[in-house]
Amino acid sequence: MTEGVNAAQERHRVVVLHHGSHGTFADFKYLAEYLKLSRGAPIVWEPTVNETFRTDDGVLPCGIRLKDDLMRMLGQLCALSTKEKFGAVRPYAKTVVEMSFVCHSMGGLIVREALPHLFDEIQRLDGHLQVKWKLFCCICTPHGGTSHMPSTLRRYVGRLIGRLYSTSYHDMFLQSNVLTEHLLSGKHLACLAAFERRLLISSINDILVPLPSSGFLLSPSERQLTGPAAQQAERDLCACSEEEMRTKIQRLTNLDPSNWPVDMFQAERRIAETLLQGAGAFDSIVVDLRPSTATAPREKASLAQYGACDKSHQALICMPPFESLHDTFGFVLRMVAEDLLERS
Repeated sequence: MTEGVNAAQERHRVVVLHHGSHGTFADFKYLAEYLKLSRGAPIVWEPTVNETFRTDDGVLPCGIRLKDDLMRMLGQLCALSTKEKFGAVRPYAKTVVEMSFVCHSMGGLIVREALPHLFDEIQRLDGHLQVKWKLFCCICTPHGGTSHMPSTLRRYVGRLIGRLYSTSYHDMFLQSNVLTEHLLSGKHLACLAAFERRLLISSINDILVPLPSSGFLLSPSERQLTGPAAQQAERDLCACSEEEMRTKIQRLTNLDPSNWPVDMFQAERRIAETLLQGAGAFDSIVVDLRPSTATAPREKASLAQYGACDKSHQALICMPPFESLHDTFGFVLRMVAEDLLERS
């Protein structure tokens, strides 16, 4: 959405949607369409510069490509703001952009790498562009890497691919210093701190990205709870509807050793702790899409939710093969969309 503020200033609201590893812009089709059809719709920017196998180039090259793409978009908005309706140039016009990001999986790491470069480019525009950083939302993003992926076979294969082919897998399996040092630099943390809100959304049974990595929390089983105590703790932790996502948000400002002992998932803990200390509080929501917690009609939801037991990483954003099941799984993105729209 573009709004005239005064004779020398225009305001634009922009939401950037970035897919994960080997993904495309279409992975966020449901959220993009929901936002575009909403009242007072923002500009929805869907980058295509890192699609499919280009993500294998690594977090750092992908971040630079994204920065270049976003600067092209911002340049277009600045050009629009310097013209009157009939083409008269306003050389001193100022463009104000309220920018939010919604990222899936590796996309969150790519955005984190792009931000410092983007900040530098914006500063070079000498005051003609002002960006207000609104929401930074990551869905199933491996901030702490994937070295503790629940599946042993996937973990082994992923490490092998990282060594032989994919720089990104090398990064995410903590075989480089990208996640453990580079993305934790003072400049990277300061960029995250600039956002009004930082939101993490995770799946309790994600077989690709462990909860400590994506949500900065330990699951009941990771806390070594068993039996009825584990079941109750899981019910208390997990959201199964849009309403529960709002009521079960956890505001994380530090890591309590009683909930996350210092000797467990040590690499992930250090990364999460550094992010909390350097960027500020994160809100964390854990979602459970499994059949036992279904809120949709059983005859419609059962098969889809059983499929989501192994593919909750994809189902959480209604990407293939769940793109037509937004009635069942779309509550996650609807909650995100409403948060974005409320920030106008």
